[in-house]
Amino acid sequence: MKHIMKQGLLAGVAVFSAMSASAEVSIDGQIDYEATGFFNDSLHPASDQNFNNSLSFEAEVYTEWADGTQSLTFKPFYRVDEMDDERTHGDVRELMWHMVADEYELKVGIGKVYWGVTESNHLVDIVNQTDGVENIDGEDKLGQPMVQLLLERDWGNLDVFVLPYHRERTFAGTDARLSIGSEFSDAIYESDNEEANVDVAARFYSYIDDFEYAVSVFHGNSREPVLGGDAISGKPLPYYPLISQFGVELQYLIEGWAWKFEGIHREGTPEADINLFGNAVLNTSLGVSLGEDQSYFATTAGFEYTQVGIWETRIDLGWVVEHMYDSRQEKASFGAFEHDVLLATRWAANDDADSTLLVGAVVDYEYEDYSLSLEGTTRLMDGLSLEVEARVFAPDEDAPLYGFRDEDFIKLTLSYYL
Repeated sequence: MKHIMKQGLLAGVAVFSAMSASAEVSIDGQIDYEATGFFNDSLHPASDQNFNNSLSFEAEVYTEWADGTQSLTFKPFYRVDEMDDERTHGDVRELMWHMVADEYELKVGIGKVYWGVTESNHLVDIVNQTDGVENIDGEDKLGQPMVQLLLERDWGNLDVFVLPYHRERTFAGTDARLSIGSEFSDAIYESDNEEANVDVAARFYSYIDDFEYAVSVFHGNSREPVLGGDAISGKPLPYYPLISQFGVELQYLIEGWAWKFEGIHREGTPEADINLFGNAVLNTSLGVSLGEDQSYFATTAGFEYTQVGIWETRIDLGWVVEHMYDSRQEKASFGAFEHDVLLATRWAANDDADSTLLVGAVVDYEYEDYSLSLEGTTRLMDGLSLEVEARVFAPDEDAPLYGFRDEDFIKLTLSYYL
């Protein structure tokens, strides 16, 4: 990742320096100060802090030329974290040349692509790698080198991707909270080309009145590593298999209702207890031992209903219910939702400060455990906003997230927009 960051920064600076004389360049950015407090002591001796400070910077540099038919976007990111050396990191979130022609659009560089419609679990979203040190919700992504061809026709939109380089997932370090308290071994790959394997993906999107639908395909290095044990070092070992995935997205909007569905069918993931508590992968002097590849499917389905102007005010109140399923059940990967339900409510004040609040619970009805979350944002003044996030974990002792049972936290983030 440091190599990607360095090369991306050098390329971005060089390109924008060369173009600044002939095109107008706009620059925006934000600085975030993050303070996190934990309610309990960590289970891991190395993580002995209950309070953590962090500072991050993200910029967006944009220019266009040729009557707006070509543009270049550069988004560098860097974070300094008091507790976790692994979280002190940088990335090029985007460095993308975009050309618009009569019959197609073309994007080349480093970019971010989002697929999916559901709130709780983004099953189909597979192009970008998760930046796991940023947050446990999987929303933050690393920049992905790509070539993207976009076709917009009367029959729908088709995006085709060539992904020439694989980004490895980032993991919290030994000194961090919300970590497993261990370093990770160097990742291994099923592909002989390792991270240089050329992955391919495509997505077709269209709609009929208020009904939206999309289908997608992907083949290449999995973005989700299989986590097993290194028999030599005893450290967790990430293994990236070659997978094929077929995805479906459906959304139907009617009055205040939004009915949503995401589903995937995936082939190529080794069958075993593929989590931190098993031995799906063993790095030995004789090679790598894996279970047989398996096919499985996973779904997320539910609805969001919005009541507009409750109590004769400007406040909108939304209700979110989603069900998550994974056909692997107990053999599902670490962090997967095998049999869970999301129950949440979303408040939008529609005030001058754009205040919002989302409160939810994810209930695992098989293990009979749950986790609670709260996310809220408001603008304090022009250019300054406040975000609050809180999470409470109440896992069963047999649940995969039992190691997070003492990791309840509250986090405040002040964002200043430049």
